[in-house]
Amino acid sequence: MTNKRVLIISITILITTTIIVAIFGIVPLPNYEDLSSENNFDGKLIYYMELQSENIIPPAPDIVDSCIFYIDLSNDLIEEEKIICSSDLYDLSYDINFYDAKIYEQNKILLSYWDYQTGNERKGLIVDIESGKISDNTNNNTFTEDNRMNVYGEKLIDPWETSDYNSRVIGVYYVDRIKTVEVFNSRAPSNYYFDSLHWSPDGNSIIAGDSVNNLIIFSKNKSFNPLRIELSNKSPDDDRLELIQVLGWTN
Repeated sequence: MTNKRVLIISITILITTTIIVAIFGIVPLPNYEDLSSENNFDGKLIYYMELQSENIIPPAPDIVDSCIFYIDLSNDLIEEEKIICSSDLYDLSYDINFYDAKIYEQNKILLSYWDYQTGNERKGLIVDIESGKISDNTNNNTFTEDNRMNVYGEKLIDPWETSDYNSRVIGVYYVDRIKTVEVFNSRAPSNYYFDSLHWSPDGNSIIAGDSVNNLIIFSKNKSFNPLRIELSNKSPDDDRLELIQVLGWTN
């Protein structure tokens, strides 16, 4: 009798699930075109990824390393190049914060850390994007927030403020001096989102990271369809790579 009851409950759950899917549907990922050399962009896309072990023990995977990469858009071949990893800095500190990393003077990366040996003073390391050369920086004035404005004074709106994940709608918007302007709007799965929006150097395009390891380039005035750069999801050592945030788009 118990087995029969369990079977009936299972069938009821299956039918209910089928009805819900039939009514509301399965929302696919937004459709993007793949970036190619014919798109004629310049500059470098800078982004931060974590290497995570595949031996995942709940509640979270082990973070093996944190790395910052760049893609040079002026090259015909789209390749990911490493700038620096936290493992490269263990001789200096084990407490260097990649989450606060920012682009500094267009061709450098600024990393911050707390020097507990000198009275908890906040210090910085400057990493050259091209060479990877590291130098010290102790000027606290460099640790300022990004105002998310472009050369025209237009400001990007945080995607968390303009997307309705319950309704499975995502969007990219900015504010000019008069109004809010829509750049992109689409249906998407409830667990799909954009993060860390940044302007291109000329202020006409926007770079975003998404939740499935893609970089997406949007046109401010919709002069081209959104373009996707699919990032690697495996390291040479077979660790999982996860996009954490985009740092920006340099000249």
